[in-house]
Amino acid sequence: MNSNQPDSSRQLNPIHQRMRTLLCGFILIAGIQQSLHAQKSSDSTINPVANPSAVILESKPFRIDALDLNIFLPEGSITQTTSFSTNSTMGIGFPGQIGVMMIKEQKTSDPDLTITQVAENIIGQLTMFSRSKTGEVLSRNRNLEINTWIGERFYVRIPGANNKPDVVRGMTIFQVQPRKFIIFDLTTTYDDFERSRELYETSVGSIDLGNPTESDVRRAAAIKSTLAFLDLRSVEDYQSAMTGKKDHWERLYLPAVTGDEMDATEYGYRKIKSWGGFKGELSDKPRRSWNEDDRSLGYFVQIDAMAIEDDFRVDTRATFYMAENTKEESWTIKMSLRSDDFQQTSTITGARSDKSMVILLDQSDAPPSKTHPVIQGEGYLSQAQSYLFSTMLAQHAEPGEYASYVYNSSLGTISLRTDEVEKPEDTPDLITVTTKTSNDSPPTVSYYDKDGKLLRVRLANKRIWEPIELERLINLWQKKGLPLE
Repeated sequence: MNSNQPDSSRQLNPIHQRMRTLLCGFILIAGIQQSLHAQKSSDSTINPVANPSAVILESKPFRIDALDLNIFLPEGSITQTTSFSTNSTMGIGFPGQIGVMMIKEQKTSDPDLTITQVAENIIGQLTMFSRSKTGEVLSRNRNLEINTWIGERFYVRIPGANNKPDVVRGMTIFQVQPRKFIIFDLTTTYDDFERSRELYETSVGSIDLGNPTESDVRRAAAIKSTLAFLDLRSVEDYQSAMTGKKDHWERLYLPAVTGDEMDATEYGYRKIKSWGGFKGELSDKPRRSWNEDDRSLGYFVQIDAMAIEDDFRVDTRATFYMAENTKEESWTIKMSLRSDDFQQTSTITGARSDKSMVILLDQSDAPPSKTHPVIQGEGYLSQAQSYLFSTMLAQHAEPGEYASYVYNSSLGTISLRTDEVEKPEDTPDLITVTTKTSNDSPPTVSYYDKDGKLLRVRLANKRIWEPIELERLINLWQKKGLPLE
């Protein structure tokens, strides 16, 4: 039996399209930065944004936990996390690809460094050219006030090299703590500068630095609950949530109103194995050739699944590994989407060491890509943990809200996951865990018995994942004339 994770079957094309969109959205900044040189600065002025109300912002603020920052982004913006050294960075592509804003944290060992000194240093780098062309400071506001925060803003026009268009770099700098600055870095062409500046200044004008909303406080409490929960988990707790190397089968279906399983609509099945073992099991090397690193203990989760939807079939194999100390992980997800006249394949490979992560995406209809998602704050769950977490909560957690950060393959970024554990008074032998894998994802509800054994998982579209014996699954699908290979 081939298998795959069914709930991803219809998302494959949108996932690939989204990844390409993100890449295209940030081609602008890569090309622009290649044309940057440096030279001497001069002061001049431009008018402030004439009509900031003409800029439409998203209805909800975008939260960057690692920077303790809330900001409203222009409607239609594209966001992408990345990482440079140990600093946290968020990239925002403006609508129409007219500009890119990077929100960066910069740390220093100098406790006396001021905003003015930081600005002078950056302006010097942007305007100090080795040849005849000279950069021009278009505007500099040394006493900018936004929502009680005092900072500095400037714009520098940089001549384009090799007949390329001129570029404008804009910086807004705030010092949020001793030795810590946040910089809002705009890059755009000179032709797109006025419209980009409107979006940039309006968005930056909405910032909330270090003033958490009610939802921020609730999220922080839920993350704290997750951290406390994980701190108490032993090797035995992980093992009790795993299947061992024994195959565990689940069926995905939509129940019929008649209650007869022959009338139910089948959508897929999956085989899950999870066990504790050695890192060397990830390779094909014989045990006698293992080195010390290969003999490191860790946890594995392997999922083979198959899904059918309309005329499409999707097959997936996913393998996840996490070191016993949770500081290291790696995973591979191979996916194939096909119909009678169409086939598409993709492979996602991920690796993390502490808080440094790299994701490689290789797909049959697009060039390979590499991203470096930023892990925001505390409460990160590895891929292996994310598949075990609901069961661990059902087996050991008190009722309440839990939150964590997890790399979300369907979104191509790290998103906030929430889990709510309930033990209803009217059903004392039943435990429910309601999970949302991101702010915008619909909830799924997992049902467990009093010992934490999975009974079923109900998706938002009313489909159900349910444990099933392999022989019964084969008989059921054969009777319905559905594919098993």
